[in-house]
Amino acid sequence: MIQGHGDDFYLYKDYPIHCNFSSNVHYNIRHENLFNHLNLCWSDCCSYPEPLPFTMEKELAGHLGIRPDETCITNGATEAIYLIAQAFSSRKSGILLPTFSEYADACRLHGHKIVPIYYSGLLPSDVDMIWLCNPNNPTGETRDFSQVQEWIEKNPSILFIIDQSYEHFTNRPILSPQKAVAYPNVIQIHSMTKSAALPGLRLGYVTANPDLIRQINLRRIPWSVNSMALEAFHYILGHPEEFLFDPTPLIEECQRVASRLASIPSIEVWPSHTHILLSRLRNGTASALKDYLVKEHGLLIRDAGNFAGLDNHYFRICIQEKKENDQLIDAIKEWIEL
Repeated sequence: MIQGHGDDFYLYKDYPIHCNFSSNVHYNIRHENLFNHLNLCWSDCCSYPEPLPFTMEKELAGHLGIRPDETCITNGATEAIYLIAQAFSSRKSGILLPTFSEYADACRLHGHKIVPIYYSGLLPSDVDMIWLCNPNNPTGETRDFSQVQEWIEKNPSILFIIDQSYEHFTNRPILSPQKAVAYPNVIQIHSMTKSAALPGLRLGYVTANPDLIRQINLRRIPWSVNSMALEAFHYILGHPEEFLFDPTPLIEECQRVASRLASIPSIEVWPSHTHILLSRLRNGTASALKDYLVKEHGLLIRDAGNFAGLDNHYFRICIQEKKENDQLIDAIKEWIEL
């Protein structure tokens, strides 16, 4: 999907955006040291990077406590999604909904038959693959580690694709790369740009056992990850203290915002275990609310009506700082009272 994602501030060039709630990125990370470092590395752009970034993969593997042949670095998590769908093309893929649309788009592109899954209590046994976003976008739900592990072990013939792009935004236990690579039927997707708040650089990676990684590597194109992105990756791994943060205050603030929104009679709020909050308007559309917030207050939210399984009343926000969150809530109340 090209149109219809969050972070679409470029559609509102005539309206300055003061706070962006539409992207699932928390921007309270200081990047000055990284940017200063990258300013010293522009000459790297005068040469090609490694066709496949094996050197950086070795460094990443050491950081994760796995082997270099158990990971591959990609141009964002989205490239990983499409590479996986291509590597295992023409399969029958179950997708737990509602969730990120790129799983279905990638599967359709590569000839998969898609089976929507709306109830996780009973997984279909007649599929080849199951795509799971955990923590989930757009609901913020984090499925219990023991439940996911049980699915994997009870369904050895099903390949589980687990997108953990938001793994740093939950306190709930989730499957670690060290445990995941031990399974022959698990592929994990990770997003460095989410955790480091750098979505424009496009940095992602996959972790899985070597047999699965080999299948993915056969479909990789050379130089898909540029020199500056790789240099940023190197810096982030070498300076974790600048990018690690405790998600607890963010999750607590999310619960506070959820409570305030739920107190508005015309809004329903989904429970969340992260900084992502999905809500539904009983009256009016999310697109009308979004348009009003941008034009009247410079606040950008995500119209979630194009997620499979949701309708045009749903909107999603990513929690920011308390002052900004309260401004958003007051503006939503203002729109409802019009």
